Amino acid sequence: MKKIFAAISFVLSLAIYLLTIAPDVYYTDSGELAAVANSLGIAHPTGYPLFTLIGHLWSNLLPWSAVFNLNLMAAVATALSASFIFLASYELVANIILKKKVGEFIQNFDQLLLSLFVSLGYSFALTTWKQATSVEVYSLQLVIISLYLYLIIKAYFTKEDSGRLLIAAGFTLGLGFANHLTSFMLIPAGLIVLFTKTSKQDRWKLFGFVVAVTLLGFLLYIYLPVRSSQSPEFNWGAVHRSFDKFWYHVTGEQYQVWMFSDGNAWKENFKLFFSLIPAQLTWIGVLFLVYGSYISFKQSRTLFYVLFSTLFLCLFYSLNYSIHDIDSYFVTAYISMFLLMLIGAKYIVMKQKSLVYLFAFIPLFNLYTNYSDSDLSEDYSVSEFERIVTESAEKDAIIISAQWDFWVSARWYNDKIESERTDITLIEKELLRRTWYLGTMKQWYPEICSKCEPKMDLFSGQLEKFESDKAYDPRLIQSYFIDMLNCYIDSNIDTRPVYVTFDILQSEPGVGKNYVKIPEGFLIRLSKQPEQMRFDYSNLDVSKLAKSANSKDDELHNMTKNLALVNLKAASNYAQYANDMKLKEIIDKKIKIFEQ
Repeated sequence: MKKIFAAISFVLSLAIYLLTIAPDVYYTDSGELAAVANSLGIAHPTGYPLFTLIGHLWSNLLPWSAVFNLNLMAAVATALSASFIFLASYELVANIILKKKVGEFIQNFDQLLLSLFVSLGYSFALTTWKQATSVEVYSLQLVIISLYLYLIIKAYFTKEDSGRLLIAAGFTLGLGFANHLTSFMLIPAGLIVLFTKTSKQDRWKLFGFVVAVTLLGFLLYIYLPVRSSQSPEFNWGAVHRSFDKFWYHVTGEQYQVWMFSDGNAWKENFKLFFSLIPAQLTWIGVLFLVYGSYISFKQSRTLFYVLFSTLFLCLFYSLNYSIHDIDSYFVTAYISMFLLMLIGAKYIVMKQKSLVYLFAFIPLFNLYTNYSDSDLSEDYSVSEFERIVTESAEKDAIIISAQWDFWVSARWYNDKIESERTDITLIEKELLRRTWYLGTMKQWYPEICSKCEPKMDLFSGQLEKFESDKAYDPRLIQSYFIDMLNCYIDSNIDTRPVYVTFDILQSEPGVGKNYVKIPEGFLIRLSKQPEQMRFDYSNLDVSKLAKSANSKDDELHNMTKNLALVNLKAASNYAQYANDMKLKEIIDKKIKIFEQ
């Protein structure tokens, strides 16, 4: 029966996820991760070798596009994690002994039912659900977290086979580190169970075995320098160059500037974490969380420490990390809270068995309230934005942009994997501040780079000092950076159309400063003299983008809408400046579509 209920948890979760899965590439790293996995490349720090290897097999296994296959993998992985949450819940509800006799023992079916309700509540919790609808590394991490907690909870309750379970948990943890370094949050929970369950004479021997198998997971990082040395299409970090480059990449050193650096970050993240709790446990669940925390502390302190250590470490780390998608990092804490809630739920159901059906409210309420926020089945925000950008560019265009989250990552995927508009040269402005990307530029666009190689070498020399923590002149490095970017423009503008996006004008006013800026579509064309706009706005279809951008009230969707409006309003103003009122009228009609 236990396996049947675990399968039910998986199937029901997956069925809902499939209804809400993204149909195409999504925001931020979605395009890059899909491209890296499909081509067996190197992803952004920390490299994610486990995700890349599994994703490569998965993306080539199914008949659909690579990105949709990987969106599907996210759904399957998240649903699988729900099964492990069910198994962990069942171990708790079936085995935890509450010292105070409060009523008759819960029958097996009641235990299964309560565990199922908790696992489905987890499945349809907002933060969990969001990992299931588009490609990211976090969905695979959910499998690691849930399997690990199941193994150590089962080990805690098992009398004879706990050592093997703890070794299996250690190996799972090692694989977790090969997927996402936040796996460190799980270490104290495992140590608490290990030192609680074992005698002094066996403790250190078992500890040695667990450490050894955990370290096996780290061996997957060998993939990074080996594959990097083969010059794959996507070679983020070019980590084969030296151990320092490898370590810089694997530890995510470039992101550490956002960790514990902003005194106000933890306040904002703290507010966000607590504001999201009702969308995870519901308010009824919160009451049982508080009650379960009290009961576990009073009557099963080891389990209390196991779950609270995981919860505390997750919050300590994530609340002090200043990134826009921080809510994904909260999920480990939310899992601990679900299991603590379960302890309170069991205590209540022991008093009155029929109350077990009360907990069906949690998955049903989450399903109802979180569906619209989680449903990406008709969300084409990124693919449509990227389509309009590429349609805005003439043949053999050069585009300089730093709009990674909105279309650049997607462009990488569509260019290199789907072979769409391969004539476009895309220069990602912020990535130019990394030495590895200069090498990628030379690999992808040798003709462009050959014209500016002396300026690239000057900048690269200063950039190497920056990456190696050596003394460098920040004014000099910025000057070389601007000179290099202007070289890309100056040496090609007579033979190829050159574009920038609005963010470049705002962040780097020295780039293309001697040229006229002409809004065209979602790009700004650089010209030596004022000209009429060459882009055909009458054929510009923004309806699908507007519908998708308006479908969600979150930061990325709102920014997508704002970016679209900024581009269209700039074009409208330029048409008025050029006294082309017919064109202005056409553009203004496009603007109204977003403002409806």
